[in-house]
Amino acid sequence: MFGPLDLLVPPILLFCTVLTLPFTLLLLPVTGRAGDLASIAKIRNAWFKHLWAWFGPGSKPIFAPRVQPIVSQAKGVCIDVGPASGIWLKELGDVVRRGAITKIYGVEPNPNFQADLRKNAAKYGLEKVYQPIQAYVQDLEKFGVAKGSIDTIITVHVLCSVGDHSDQICKDLYDYLKPGGHWLVYEHVVARFAVTRAWQKLLNLSWPILLDQCELLRDTESVLRNAGEWAAVDLRPSPGDGWFQGLPHVEGKLIKAG
Repeated sequence: MFGPLDLLVPPILLFCTVLTLPFTLLLLPVTGRAGDLASIAKIRNAWFKHLWAWFGPGSKPIFAPRVQPIVSQAKGVCIDVGPASGIWLKELGDVVRRGAITKIYGVEPNPNFQADLRKNAAKYGLEKVYQPIQAYVQDLEKFGVAKGSIDTIITVHVLCSVGDHSDQICKDLYDYLKPGGHWLVYEHVVARFAVTRAWQKLLNLSWPILLDQCELLRDTESVLRNAGEWAAVDLRPSPGDGWFQGLPHVEGKLIKAG
């Protein structure tokens, strides 16, 4: 969008992430969670929550023109994977009011987001439709979600942050889709151009540590294509991604075969 200046976006975000850490370390004991300081995982979860509190809503206007048309295709029973605080619930609420969606399982393992997720579900009138689940994808059956029962899976800025398990997680999600079910996608991915990819490799030395296991170098499109058998695959680079886009995206949908 801005030519070579696009390369500055990821390091600026890293810098802002670092600035958020002292706030997190101070806030935990003030809010009665001093014990969490003994756990790296709990610090990381709280840190990402505090980062997302401003970055999620602040970045939404940038991504909304691409994300809104994608999530508007959701229908039936849905899994909303990794919704964090639920910044796209307004858009999903619009689809619910059209009668296209009957149920949404919001699968968010970070306990720090649960209160915000419920609050936003209520804000947009989704209390009876949207069910937050604090769990990982592999545990969904324990919460009554049957494999082969889902009409739509929604993944927006989440498959970058599943650690080294992206292949298995996508295969698990594939199993939950009905034959003919849709998987709606908007994810940032590894750069397509060598110079930008080299820049990503350098940034990725610290990026997963500072941004809750998010990876710049994940080839999410290939992972999705290999998750199972598809009747149709419509994945494409996001319009506007240039040579120097440090956070290029893939978007579109996949339809399960059968």
